[in-house]
This record gives sequence, structure tokens and C-alpha cells, in this order.
Amino acid sequence: MIITSVSYLIFIAVSLLIYWHIPHRLQWIVLLIDSLLFYFLNAKAYTFLYLLLSVITVYAATRYFDYENNAKKRKKVLIITLVVNVGVLAALKYTNLLINSVNFFSERISGIVIPNVSWIASLGISFYTLQIIAYLLDCYWGVAEAENNPLKLLLFTSYFPLMVSGPISRYQDLGPKLLEEHRFDYEMVTCGVRRIAWGIAKKVVVADRLSIVVSYMFNNTGMFSGIWVLIAAMLFITQLYFDFSGCMDIVIGVSRCFGIKLMENFRAPFLSKNIQEFWQRWHIALGTWLKNYIMYPLLKTEGLVNLGAKCKKRFGKQGKKIPSYIAMFVVWSLMGLWHGSSWKYVVGEGWWFWLAIVAGQMLEPIFKRLKKCLKINEQNIIWKMFQISRTLVIYAFGMIFFNANSMSSAVEMIGKMFVPTGIVAPLIYLYKGVWSQFGGELVLFLIIVLVGLQMLCDIRVYREMDVQILITQRNAGVRWTLYFLLVFTIIVAGAFGQSSFIYFAF
Repeated sequence: MIITSVSYLIFIAVSLLIYWHIPHRLQWIVLLIDSLLFYFLNAKAYTFLYLLLSVITVYAATRYFDYENNAKKRKKVLIITLVVNVGVLAALKYTNLLINSVNFFSERISGIVIPNVSWIASLGISFYTLQIIAYLLDCYWGVAEAENNPLKLLLFTSYFPLMVSGPISRYQDLGPKLLEEHRFDYEMVTCGVRRIAWGIAKKVVVADRLSIVVSYMFNNTGMFSGIWVLIAAMLFITQLYFDFSGCMDIVIGVSRCFGIKLMENFRAPFLSKNIQEFWQRWHIALGTWLKNYIMYPLLKTEGLVNLGAKCKKRFGKQGKKIPSYIAMFVVWSLMGLWHGSSWKYVVGEGWWFWLAIVAGQMLEPIFKRLKKCLKINEQNIIWKMFQISRTLVIYAFGMIFFNANSMSSAVEMIGKMFVPTGIVAPLIYLYKGVWSQFGGELVLFLIIVLVGLQMLCDIRVYREMDVQILITQRNAGVRWTLYFLLVFTIIVAGAFGQSSFIYFAF
């Protein structure tokens, strides 16, 4: 049941009719039933056992924390529970990565090749595992109170809007919202419906149409070199942004229809002035999780604390940052692994961005002196545009690894980026290869309009302004005209059934 499908919209509509017409104290039960139905309609039934294992082990551990004061016993239970949950995730997602890594050497040394496994992971395993681990650690640290009712913990873990692509939420933020009584709020529901419609348009009109072009360019690398490789990468990051943020719009919109407000996962990332700021605005939930539950605990370990003191004594102020760089390396390695069972993700989605951020921090004093020497005004629009463009190019470079078929394909594409090429011949190849499937002039025009509207929205978001005011302050005639045009655009230009959401794979 793809969340842009008619069947999903009917599922939501029926659920809302029941949800808003039952006693408020029973609303959480409707959400739980919806979540279970959604799971079993979208995944193999037996994979639910993985999710159930996570809920049972974490529930038992957090209840144990409430009754046990012995620090050693509590820590032992914590470690066992973490090993079980992380072990299931690692086994289901990364066994083939281990096998392929071993095969790389064994095939060359002895000719032995271990066959890959075909294990099916549970729906949203990467998202719900991180979410329930956060809950476990927060209970262990005393930040959150343990949930007494296992069914309520199951709802938090399997809340159906989040099962597709997050956002990863903390129990103390989302848990109470799922369980409290909600009264029908017309403004919140209409806001949710607008958000759903906008998310669908971003996905089926922009992302899925661009995917036709992007797939052609990435699958026919022999036809494109030089500037065309960069164009392919820029088109892909645009596709990815509209795909993932469109998914988040639908998820957040659906949840708002039920009276539950989720955290925003994007805050105008394409207006960021450096790559560090970009990752503070892109996939915010995952970045926040990695900082709170990996980076900060690592920095508090005795080894890194002592290392920081030694490095500061020997290398001065810059030396103090070395433990941070080490912790960041671990974080970015995990970021790459989270995105996929292949070293191309670790390199492109992890180490490349770690290198870009660390290099930016280390060279910051030089950059400041250079800007002062050149008398660059930070508020100058040309300088801002340069910063934004530079950031997008750095991001696009790493995402070549993300979308390439393999590590070798990514390296080949990057190498061809520096090969001189003509403009006309690749354009003709592209036109003949995808134009008719893409949809022609009307579709191109509608995509440009939607991209332009998203840019206007992002500018407001970047300035900490409420995007909803753009619509709600208009009179009814203008609003309904815009609604009609949006639905018309979806029907006319939507590439329905083209592809699933990219982040569903994670």
C-alpha cells in the first residue's frame, strides 16, 4: 500500500471517520489497530516477530530499571537488550555486506565465494529500531519514564505514519501525544490535508518524473561526461529532496489529521551555506539521534576525555577538537551504514561528508582571514549564492555514490566529470531517450512551477516564517482555486506507479 495510492487515502479516510466518532479515551486503540493493519498489509506477516521481539525485550528491560537500583545489574540488562535489538538489525541488513567484504578477499586468494543470504527485514526496521533504542537509553538514563502498558509501547514503536520513513521520534515527545485525548480541530485537519496533497504532488509530479531522467543518465554513463555528470548529480539530489520531503509532508499531514503533530524532518536544506548546516537541516531526526545517542556519549568516555586533554596540551586549541573529529568519524560511518548494505554508502554518504565538515572546521581560521583580505561582505547576495551553490555541489558529489549502481560505477562517473565534453550530443541522447516518457512541455512547465513554489516555501522556512500563512491568509476563492490547480497538476502530470519512495529501502 504505497502512501500515494488511492487505497492508502481510503484507508486514512475510513480510519479518521472512526477515530473522530469514538470516545476520546479509545482513540489510541484505533491508532494501534491502524498500525497493525498497515504493517500486515505491507509486510510479510512473520517479520512482525522482529518488531515484537524489540518491544518485548525493551519493555522488560525498562520495567526492570524501575525496580533495580544496582548499577551493575542495570548496565548488564541494558547491554543485553542493546545487543539483541542491534543484533537483529545488523543481521537482517548487513549480513550480505559482511559476506561481500569477505568474498572480495577470499575470491582473490582461494577462489571461494560465499553466497549471499535473502533475509526479509521487517517494515521500517531501521526507523523503529533507532526509535526504541532511544527510548531504552532514555529510561536507563532517567530522562523518560517507562511505559507500564506494553500495548502502548507497541503503538509508539509501530505508529503507522512513521513506519515508512520516520521521522525518528523520542518517546517523551511523541508518546504522550499518541495517548492523550484529541478533539476534532478543523484547522489542524485541513492543514494536514493540504500537507498530504502537497507531498503527493512533490512525489508523483517532480520526483517520479525526474527519476526517469536521472535513471537514464546514471544507467548510460558512457553517453555523459564533463558537466553532464554534475547535471545528473544535481538532478538526483533534486529528485531525492522532493521524494523524501514529499514523503515527510504526507506522513506529517496524515498524523496532523489525527491531531498529532510530528517533528519536521527538513528545514530548507538547499539554502544552507555549508555542508555542516546542510546536515542540520536535512533528515533532522536521524542527525539528532546520532548526536544524542552516539556522538555525545562517545565524547564523555574516559578515553576521549583524556585524549582531548593531551591533544590540547600538545597542539593547542585545534588539538582539543581531535576527540570530536574521532567521534564524528564514528557517527558518519554509522550514517553511511544506516543508508545501505554497501561500502558505497559508507564512502559517499559517510566518510565524504565527515571529510568535508572536518576540513571546513580545520580551515575556518584561514577562510576568515581570506574573506577579510578580500573584503567579502557576508550579507552580499552573490556571496550567499556562491556558498549555497558550493554546498549543493559538495552534497551532490557524495550522492553520486548513493545513486550509482556500485562503488566502481560511482568512481567512474566522478572520473568522467573531469573529461571535456560537448553540450549538444548528450542533450540529443537525453531527448531521444526520455522526452516522450518524461511527458513533454506541459509536464516540464508544471515541474518548474512546483520547484519554484517549493523554493518560495523554503525561503520562508529559512527565515523562520510559517508557510501555512501563505494559504490561510488568502480568501476562499483564491484558496480553492489553488487547491483545484494542485489536484489538476497531480492528475495531469503525476507519474503514478513509477517508483516507491527512495527511503522506503531503509
